[in-house]
Amino acid sequence: MSPMSEIELAVVAEEQDGLVTRPQTRVHLTRKQAEYALKVGRLIVVRWGVYRFAGAPITDRQPLRAALLAAGPNALASHRSAAALWRMPGIVADQPELTVPWPVWTRLPGVTSHQSRYLPDHHRAVHQRFPVTSPARTLGDLSGVVGPALLGRLVDDSLRRHLLVLDDLREVYGVLASRGRRRLTVLRAVLDERLPGFHPGGSPKELDVRRVLVDAGLGEPVPQYQVVAGSTVYLFDFAYPDQKIGLEFNGFDFHSTRSALDHDAARYAALTALGWRILPVTSATPPRTLVNHVRALRALAPSEV
Repeated sequence: MSPMSEIELAVVAEEQDGLVTRPQTRVHLTRKQAEYALKVGRLIVVRWGVYRFAGAPITDRQPLRAALLAAGPNALASHRSAAALWRMPGIVADQPELTVPWPVWTRLPGVTSHQSRYLPDHHRAVHQRFPVTSPARTLGDLSGVVGPALLGRLVDDSLRRHLLVLDDLREVYGVLASRGRRRLTVLRAVLDERLPGFHPGGSPKELDVRRVLVDAGLGEPVPQYQVVAGSTVYLFDFAYPDQKIGLEFNGFDFHSTRSALDHDAARYAALTALGWRILPVTSATPPRTLVNHVRALRALAPSEV
């Protein structure tokens, strides 16, 4: 390689995690230069038609990048690979997983490939410099490979991080279902539990509390319920406003400082003065205890509140 062509190729590789494709090398090198670079180890074969530029470090990003480069310019990281890129919890991408638009098809060793007849621009994204399915499309695709409990957690986590809104997910369900996509029952069940106005809560543990209460037949608590006391707005994680019952999920560091204790005491006084009963919940609260406490409070007549 001439010094100038080597620099130009290195610039291309830098944008692709140290990798280049055979067509990209041909832009900067003659056939003989490319063969010589491979012979002396300046280019190292990663998979057919994809090379690592000499000197580029080996990273855990390269297998997915190499698969995408080998699959062509329209391929997207999808399913578990996309979930890993979006940092969706509980998903492990053991090997690259891609989706290509119909009628293209690709078979690559060590790669799980999918084909889709419907990949509009709003189902595509670029994240961490990877072409990837959008968060909503990723969750729709995962409906075929994970159960409802995990998919629900992934949806709630994505809502909390503002990766999507529920309407995005409903649109994905609608278009995939209309195209005969199978195994969407999991996504349908998750959407049925998340009607308009649904709030994902502040943490996965809060969603566990909600699920315990609903499954026990205690009714749907209102999430993130605001109470105005004078000039201050207080927030309950969950509430039954009709009976002024407020639930708070307290983490391990709750009351860890004097200022936190003082704030909580003032908050408690203001809310109880308004007739609210506050039920603290921690990660150690057994579901049966939680249900019994809420049931006892709700059994009181409104006039006793």
